[in-house]
Amino acid sequence: MNIFSTMLICGALLGLLCNGGGFCLTGSFRDIYLAKNNPIYYALLIAIAVQSVGVYTIIAMGQFNYYAVAFPWLDIIIVGYVFCIGIIIAGGCVTDT
Repeated sequence: MNIFSTMLICGALLGLLCNGGGFCLTGSFRDIYLAKNNPIYYALLIAIAVQSVGVYTIIAMGQFNYYAVAFPWLDIIIVGYVFCIGIIIAGGCVTDT
């Protein structure tokens, strides 16, 4: 099994867990300000930490090459805007969708 198959399987499992568990990225930020409730936000921070360790481990093993390039600010803003419109039209949470 190659590294991309492994990443696809891990991504699919994480997606199923997030969807089944009601993990909502937008809701986690909302709960911080409105309900003063942070457990979902802490889960988000743990997920980012695990992902970071996993990615750097894969890079260190030589299974994936990462080359930093200039950050395309305008492209990211346009794509982010279009993505958010799609999420609103789909009526879903960013993470669940």
